[in-house]
Amino acid sequence: MSDFSDLLSKYIQEKNIQVASMVKYCGIDRSAMYKIIKGKHHPPTVQIRDKMARFMHLTPEENRLFNRAYEISQIGKDTYFRRKEAEKFILNFPSALKVPVSANTFSTGSAPEKPISLPDSPCISFSRHELFHYYVQNILEAEMQTENGKIGLLLQPDCEFLFSYLTNLNFFSSGLSIEHILCMDYTEKTDTYCNIRNLSAILPLFMNGINYQVSFFYNDVHSHYRSLNVFPSMILTSKYAITCTSDYKNGILYQDPAAVSMLWELFSSYKEKCRPLFQIPHSIEEEGNMVTATTLSNSRLYYMEPEPCLIPFLEKDWMAHFVPEGFPGRDNIIAYMQAYVKNAGQVIRKSEFHFYFCRDELDKFAETGILAELPQELSHTCTLPVEERITVLENLLKQKSRAHYRFLKPPFEQIAKRLHLCAGENNMYLMFFDIMSHRSYLWIQEAEIIHTLYDYLGSLDSETLYSEEETLEYFRRTIEHLKQSIKEASHCD
Repeated sequence: MSDFSDLLSKYIQEKNIQVASMVKYCGIDRSAMYKIIKGKHHPPTVQIRDKMARFMHLTPEENRLFNRAYEISQIGKDTYFRRKEAEKFILNFPSALKVPVSANTFSTGSAPEKPISLPDSPCISFSRHELFHYYVQNILEAEMQTENGKIGLLLQPDCEFLFSYLTNLNFFSSGLSIEHILCMDYTEKTDTYCNIRNLSAILPLFMNGINYQVSFFYNDVHSHYRSLNVFPSMILTSKYAITCTSDYKNGILYQDPAAVSMLWELFSSYKEKCRPLFQIPHSIEEEGNMVTATTLSNSRLYYMEPEPCLIPFLEKDWMAHFVPEGFPGRDNIIAYMQAYVKNAGQVIRKSEFHFYFCRDELDKFAETGILAELPQELSHTCTLPVEERITVLENLLKQKSRAHYRFLKPPFEQIAKRLHLCAGENNMYLMFFDIMSHRSYLWIQEAEIIHTLYDYLGSLDSETLYSEEETLEYFRRTIEHLKQSIKEASHCD
C-alpha cells in the first residue's frame, strides 16, 4: 500500500463509493482501478486523478490531501518534502530578509548607554528562558559599546529572540563582527531538511549589512543537540560567555576572564575544523570570477531572477561603453567583460541554461536599453541604442536550443524581484540587495542546500512558468516592436 492508495481507500469507504461506477466514469480498466486501490499501481495521469476526485465529490481540503498523496506517489516522500522546503525558502524570501521584532522582544526597547549591571560572580547559573534573554541582551549591549566588538556563536539559528536581536544590531553599532559555527545535517530526514531552514534563518543578518562569517560542520543535528550533551550551545563576547542547553533554558553565564578566554580558544579550535558556508566576493572582478566559475563548472544551470540574462549576447566591442573613463580598474573590468561574453557564448553552446525571469523586466530593457543585471555602478552609465537592443535579442534567439527562457507566473514573479538565484549541480550563488541597497553575493558551499534548490528549480512546471514557446514568441514580438519604432522614428525625421 501507499499513502495515495490508503487515502483513496479511506475516501471510498467513507463516501460509500461504488468502484464500478467510478471505473466507468474515469474510463480505465476495472483491474487497473483495483490495482491502484491496493497500491500496486499509481494513477497513470493527472487527468485520471482529477476524475477520481470529481467523482468522489471531495471537499477542497480532501482534494488538497488527495493531490499531495498523488504527487508523493509519483516522486517519493523525500523528494516531495525537500521540494516543499525549497519552495518555502523562495516564497518566503522577502520576509526572511526582514525579521520582525515585536514590541516586547527587548525589556529595554533599545540599547542603553550603559549595560544593566550583572551579579558580581565569576559564573551565574540560570534555568529559565527569561533569564537567558536577560543575560544575552546585557552581554550583547555591553559588546556594542566595545570598539571592534566581536561575538562568537556555537549554536543553531533557531533561537528567535537571539536572531531577531542580532538582525537589528546594525541600528546600534558599527564595527561589530560575528563568527558563527552551526551544524548541517547529513541524515536527510524526510521531516527536517534543516539545512535549507538554516539558510533562511541567517539571511537577515547579511541583509542588514552585519559583518557575519558562517562556518559549518556535519553531524546528526537531532542527536548532537537533543541527546545527552550537557551544554552544546555557546555565545561569546569579549568579556562574557554563555553555555546552555539547545532549548536555551538552562545554562551558565561566565564573567571570569580566564574562563572566557579558554572558551574563545575552544571556539577557535572548532572553527579550524569547519568549512565556510559562503564565499563572499568584495569587488566587481571577484563577482565576475564567481559567476564565471559557477557557469564553467556545471553542465546545466537554472536561474531565477528579475531580469533576463542578456550579457552573454552582447557584442564584445561594446564593453568599453559600459565602463566610464576614470572608473577604478576600468581596463581590467573591460577585459573581464569581453572575456566573459566570449566564454559565455562558448559555454552556452556546450551546456544547458534555464532562465526564469519577469516579463516586465524584459519590457524595461526594450524601453530603456539598460542592462539591469550589471552592477548598479555600471548599468546606468551606458544604455544600448534600439539597434543594439535588437541585436542582443536576436543573438539570444539564435541560441534557443541551449538557452531556455521562460517567464515566471505569480506569485514567483513578485518573489523574483528580490531574489537572484543561480543553481547548478556543483555550486550556486544568491544575490540580493541589503538595507543600504548594496549588491550582496553569497556563493554557497554546502552540498545539500545546492542539491535542494537545484532539484527544485529543475522540477518547476506550467503552474509556475509560462511555456518556452510563449516566452520566445514574446521576444519576437518585442523585436518587431523595436524595429517598428525605428521605422516610425525615421519617418518623423
